[in-house]
Amino acid sequence: MKLTSLIFVVAGLYSAFQPAVATDNFSLWPRRPEELEQARRLMQEQKGGEAVLLLQPYVTDEGIAGREARQICGRVNVPRYLSRMHPGAVVYTVRKGDNMARIAATQKCPQDVIMMLNGIVEPSALQIGQKLVLVPMRLRMEIRPLQREVSVWDGQQLVADYQIESMDDIPPAGQKTATVELKAREGYLEGLAVPVRSPKYPASERVLLLSNGMVLTSGQNGHGPIKLRMEQKDLNELAMMLDCGNEVKIIYPKR
Repeated sequence: MKLTSLIFVVAGLYSAFQPAVATDNFSLWPRRPEELEQARRLMQEQKGGEAVLLLQPYVTDEGIAGREARQICGRVNVPRYLSRMHPGAVVYTVRKGDNMARIAATQKCPQDVIMMLNGIVEPSALQIGQKLVLVPMRLRMEIRPLQREVSVWDGQQLVADYQIESMDDIPPAGQKTATVELKAREGYLEGLAVPVRSPKYPASERVLLLSNGMVLTSGQNGHGPIKLRMEQKDLNELAMMLDCGNEVKIIYPKR
């Protein structure tokens, strides 16, 4: 009789606590906004513009929802920014004394973008009177090493989002957010450096060097204390949009 009573008591206690335990466990998981699922459906329906508008409130979020929102928006925005149909595109007429580097600097359009938009392979083959389509850009890059994420922004507008595949070293705890700049862009073919003005440069594997010594690369190219490795196609795309002197923000989570 005592054993039977004990069994009922234990069963009653289990039933009483079971809902609370289940609810508490569930509450530990972050809520996933319904807008993310709606945006994915819109992407499947080829309605990328609508998806981007829907996700705007989430692109600056530091959690998982923000990362997903940035990934989706990046897939839509990059082709628009690297297009002759970009709403900010302008037509520039080549003048006497112009060269590709000077046009890129004065018109705020990266040289890689000028060459891509106008189908130019040899940067020195410009002619006076030639018409060039340019997209003026003054973008900034944000790197979140601990989240392994790299993103590109135009003001508050997200342009692109990429994943860091691996790092040589994990930054020590307690690092503070810092602002540096893009120091140099390099190109490599079969491990050998290719000058920016070389006709081989467009086909090279890009490497980005930051003023704090960080290097964004896809392999062993480039020299620096911390190497952030990305897929080469992502790195080439990233290098196309950015230019030397662009702001780079290294972001670490707040304590």
